[in-house]
Amino acid sequence: MDLRRYLAIGRTWFPLVIASVLLAAGAAFVASSLQEKVYEAKSTLIVGQSLSGVNPDYSQLLASQRLSTTYAAVVKTRPNAAAVIEELALDETPDDLLKRVVAEAPADSTLVTITAQDSDPERAAAIANAFADQLIAASPAIEGRQTDLQESIDADLKATEAQIASIQSRMETLTGLSERTAEQEAELATLEGRLVSLRSTYATLLTFSSGNSSNLLSIIEPAAAPDGPIAPRPLFNAILAAVLGLFIAVGIAWVAYRLNDTIDDAEDVQEASGLSTLGAIARMRRDAGRSEIYQLAALLYPRSGVAEAYRTLRTNIEFASVDTPVRSVLVTSSIPGEGKTVIAANLAVVFAQAGRSVLLVDADLRRPGAHLMFDLPNAHGLTSLLRSDEVSPDAIAQPTEQDNLRVLTTGPLPPNPAELLASQRMRVVLERLGAGEDLLIFDSPPLQAVADAAILSSFLDSTILVVDASRGHKRAVRQAREALARADARVLGAVLNRVPAQARSEYADYYGGVYGVETGAEPPSRGPEESPGPATP
Repeated sequence: MDLRRYLAIGRTWFPLVIASVLLAAGAAFVASSLQEKVYEAKSTLIVGQSLSGVNPDYSQLLASQRLSTTYAAVVKTRPNAAAVIEELALDETPDDLLKRVVAEAPADSTLVTITAQDSDPERAAAIANAFADQLIAASPAIEGRQTDLQESIDADLKATEAQIASIQSRMETLTGLSERTAEQEAELATLEGRLVSLRSTYATLLTFSSGNSSNLLSIIEPAAAPDGPIAPRPLFNAILAAVLGLFIAVGIAWVAYRLNDTIDDAEDVQEASGLSTLGAIARMRRDAGRSEIYQLAALLYPRSGVAEAYRTLRTNIEFASVDTPVRSVLVTSSIPGEGKTVIAANLAVVFAQAGRSVLLVDADLRRPGAHLMFDLPNAHGLTSLLRSDEVSPDAIAQPTEQDNLRVLTTGPLPPNPAELLASQRMRVVLERLGAGEDLLIFDSPPLQAVADAAILSSFLDSTILVVDASRGHKRAVRQAREALARADARVLGAVLNRVPAQARSEYADYYGGVYGVETGAEPPSRGPEESPGPATP
């Protein structure tokens, strides 16, 4: 499928695609605007003293990293949620509150992040900070140490620090003396030993101190009220919905195209049957109750666009058989009602207008229509020739208003049309008919209805398949082409009939700019009782 085909599909489905995009974007924008706004606040804590220590201990840092995961899990416990609800006087259950709180502890980090969401920005910040406070309050219990014991250790540290300072001050005084007595030397030695002992004790107490603990919790960034909501985002949702609507609309268009079995243009015919389109005939206006003869646009309206389309069809047929000139043409269709009789009659007229001696043979022995097109009697015809050799084709072929054109109607309809058309007798009749004419044009039944057309196609020089652009189906056209292939028929191509008005300009460009152009020519008078209007493609 070429670019023009894609563009044609795009033009067909463009309104749906645009409508889908606008509808999806508008609905998403309105729905998002009506939703309750959600604000998010974040509080960040650090575990241990990895940032404040001059020489951080690696083991303590590793312990703090591991503890941060535990602290993050402790945040989302029902007791903490209940305490926050009581502190902030919230009107909700702990389970509902915990759904709006997230605690994270990134890998290889000693940070714990508490994120809270709420419809009120101030309340979101208060919730995040309240959970941080509850976590800090619970941290001694997590370490497994009693609060009073921790306070005793901290007091001993302070007392030891004071003793160390006092001893260092006395030692500085003694060492500053130029001469020391024996008692002073003994005192200095005692103080040095005491200082070593106190420092060892201090170091031991320091490892148990909350001020140097690996599980010490500190808030490094309290939660603040956010400036704007994180959700909903109407513009973002509208863009996302527009893209989604675009993909859905394009998907629907593509699936509809792939599932569409109708024939719309020449490319559909080519895709279904592999046949090129020899011509395209526009839909003609036909008033109810008017004679069939008013469908002979090539005869009654020779200057109309439809007549020009038939002349283009004649030229294309001649080009399609330039090496072996056509002496007989079968006009058929895949299903009934596609306009093959009208095509055959008008084609016979334009070939006769070109100076060729043409005989239009109505070989539809089931539902004949050629005699109606030319308003002729049907008492004798093809079946008369099949019954007797004594009947002359010239005697029963009826002249028409068009010079060089005669019509051989069906005659009385037989009970066994297929057997008659497949008989050796039919071959003899064909030879007799071809001897006196330049061109034989046969109108036959549809291919899917009966086997008559396939039988005739094997006898004649060429076949043309008529396809109705308003009701034809790819499957039917494909089956018709297969039936002709099985009969070893020489198929020149297809004729796209009843092309709708919106497709005229495309075919006008393709067929030389005259397709469907009404010249306004009036047909010859048919009598005082009727005055036909111009056929409109």
